[in-house]
Amino acid sequence: MDQFSTIDLDLFGISPDMAVYDGLGARRAVLDGGAAPLLDTKAAAPGDPFLDMQAMLLEMTKELRERFQRFQSQKVLAEEDAAAAVDDAARKVAQTDAKAAIEAVSLIVRTLEKIDSLQRTLINERAEAAAADGDDEDEAALIEEFDRLVEVRVKERMDAAKSEWMREIRAGGDAAAGMESGP
Repeated sequence: MDQFSTIDLDLFGISPDMAVYDGLGARRAVLDGGAAPLLDTKAAAPGDPFLDMQAMLLEMTKELRERFQRFQSQKVLAEEDAAAAVDDAARKVAQTDAKAAIEAVSLIVRTLEKIDSLQRTLINERAEAAAADGDDEDEAALIEEFDRLVEVRVKERMDAAKSEWMREIRAGGDAAAGMESGP
């Protein structure tokens, strides 16, 4: 027991005191002059399900294109092996490989078509959602513009009516003044 009491626990990064979590309180003196540790958020999801789905579909498309090219080259190689086969068994094996590659290519093409359809649907739904969100703003802007145009038109008509009324008063006033002064 005596031999363990002389070991410096600081060499191992172990403190003889009980650990208590207080955030960065104990390190504030260390952090005052330098950079503070930050939580790495680069790997966090963007939070937009549309973007998540679109990113996933793009990754799937990329991988399927790579596999498509690989199966196409396997089909070509299998057809060449079938043409160059000397016995019937080797030819049938090569033809089977070519048929399997053709079926895989066909499945990949159908999957790529489905992915393309999903991407188009997502884009259309996103555009419709944006249009629906913009409709309220557009409607409010249209109402505001209509109200402005109505006010302008009312002001024009009021000004025209006022100037007509003023002309009538002047014309009537001039005629009345002329009658009073006599010939």
